[in-house]
Amino acid sequence: MSKVPWQNDNSSSPGSFLPKDYIQGKQDLRFVAITVSLFIIVMLGVVGAFLVTNQRWTSVRDQQTMIAAEYESESAKLDQLKLLETQREEMLSKARITTTLLETAPRSVLLAELVTSLPKEATLLQVQLDSKRIKQSPVNAASRDAKKAKAKTGSRSKSNKGKEMPPPVVLPPKFEYTLTITGVAPTNTQVADYLNRLQNSPLLEKVELAFIQQTNLEDLDLRRFEIVARLPDDADAREVNDTEEFDLDLASIPGREYNQ
Repeated sequence: MSKVPWQNDNSSSPGSFLPKDYIQGKQDLRFVAITVSLFIIVMLGVVGAFLVTNQRWTSVRDQQTMIAAEYESESAKLDQLKLLETQREEMLSKARITTTLLETAPRSVLLAELVTSLPKEATLLQVQLDSKRIKQSPVNAASRDAKKAKAKTGSRSKSNKGKEMPPPVVLPPKFEYTLTITGVAPTNTQVADYLNRLQNSPLLEKVELAFIQQTNLEDLDLRRFEIVARLPDDADAREVNDTEEFDLDLASIPGREYNQ
C-alpha cells in the first residue's frame, strides 16, 4: 500500500504498545472515509445543480409552449382580421356603387335653388344640364400595395409570381355635370347678385360668369347673361335651407325652356 502524504515513519508514538500495522490500517481507513465523504458531497452538488438546471429548462419549455400557443391564437386572429378587412373593402365598394346610383341632389331641388335665388325682376331663359362620364380603368387589388411589394425580398417576390392575381376592383361610375344657366336681368347689379347667391349654394361649385351683354327683348333693354357651374360629387340637398322637393310643370311656364 502506498504511503499517505502526511504519514511519517514514526507514526507510533513513543511508549505505544499498538502494532505498527494496526496504526497504518486505521490511517488508511480514515483517508478512505474522507475521500468517500468528499466524493459524496461533490456528487450531491452535481445532482443538485442538475435538478435546478432541469427545473429551469422545464420552466423555459413551459413558457415556450405558452408562447407558441399564444402565437397560434394571435395568428388565427390576424387571419380573421384580414378576412374582415377584405369583406370591409367589398362592402365599401358596393356602398360606393350604391351611393353613385342614388341621387343625393334631386334635380327638382336644384331647379328650386336656381329659381329662389333669382332676383325678382330677372328671368331665366334656359337651364341646361350636361353630363359627361369619366372613364376609369379597373384597379387591381394588388396594385394598391405596390409600394409595400417593392420593399419585399426577391425570394418572396419570386414565390408570389406563381400565385393567382386577385380580380380587379370594379369602380363605381363617375359623372361630371356641367350646368349652363341663361337669363336676362334689367341691370348688371342683379346679375352680380344672382351670381353671388349661386356661388354660395351648396349644390354648385366653380360658378363663373361666361358672358354678359346688352340685348333687347319685347322693347326692353336688358342684360343677357350666361352662368356656367358644376355639380359637386358630394352635393347634398339636405344642406339647402328651406328647400323642398316638388314636381314642376314646365309646360305651364310660357317663354321659358328648361333642358336637362
